[in-house]
Amino acid sequence: MDPDHNKNAEENTIEIMMAQLLFKNKPKSPTTEQLRKALEKYLGDLGEAPYLEPSGENSGEMFMFPVSKFRAIFEDKPDGVPVIATFLSSETDSGIDVDDMKRRQFWDVPNGNDIISECKNTILVHTMLGKALPYMQQAEILLAQVGAAIDCYPECIGIYAPQSGKLITPEMFNSLKDAGLSERFVSLFVNARFFNITDTNEMIVDTLGFDVFGGADVQVHFKKLSPNHVVAYAYNVASYQFENGFPIESGETIDSMDEDGNMQMTPQWAVQYEDSIVEPLRTVLDICCGEYAGGNR
Repeated sequence: MDPDHNKNAEENTIEIMMAQLLFKNKPKSPTTEQLRKALEKYLGDLGEAPYLEPSGENSGEMFMFPVSKFRAIFEDKPDGVPVIATFLSSETDSGIDVDDMKRRQFWDVPNGNDIISECKNTILVHTMLGKALPYMQQAEILLAQVGAAIDCYPECIGIYAPQSGKLITPEMFNSLKDAGLSERFVSLFVNARFFNITDTNEMIVDTLGFDVFGGADVQVHFKKLSPNHVVAYAYNVASYQFENGFPIESGETIDSMDEDGNMQMTPQWAVQYEDSIVEPLRTVLDICCGEYAGGNR
């Protein structure tokens, strides 16, 4: 993956993978051992390192589990140190702050705005030192953490990924437990967004979610095609990129799709890495879709 692909990311872009479990009311907290066993169901034995649990008035508000199989390597720690799976409860009745632009992109959950409005408490799931891991390991441990949290907090009404604005339900998450890593991560944490360009017949579909680990999202600026078909196409390209180490290079061509949304080998569509059209500013893999391309090509 070319590091220059990410050189234009905004300074305020979220830089670590994370997820928020959403609740109507403050959920009942599991014991440390219950959450540990749930996490081991997905990751196997966490190792000999002791788990960490705050005491006193914050007990039950934060859980931290060193995970020995995932180790962050540093210059002064060549053998690595375990990353820490972290679960942090919000303050009571704190809700969740999601701006209007992101609220308009809840395509996968028709009642998404209701879920956000009903949310009064959250559990933040992330991995301390996780940024030092290869992106697939970051994805693996985050998915395991979310799965364990859903098992231990059955009152969860939604799962929100701040890095992409993707909102899903616990049922959607559980339905993909047997899928491969790339399908699960892209389906659950990468958001394909849709925009109409004012006063034109042109549209944009882009993905958001790869920038968090230095990968390039996908962008299609088009006309005349079905937005639903383009969304599916963008997800397919994104999944291929994620699963194969982002092998596509500027100047290459990739398979196109027809007006019915079917993938086809001819014609081939040209691609290049460039700045995104829609915020947040980041580098994307732009796909020039031939006769259906929007803008001045």
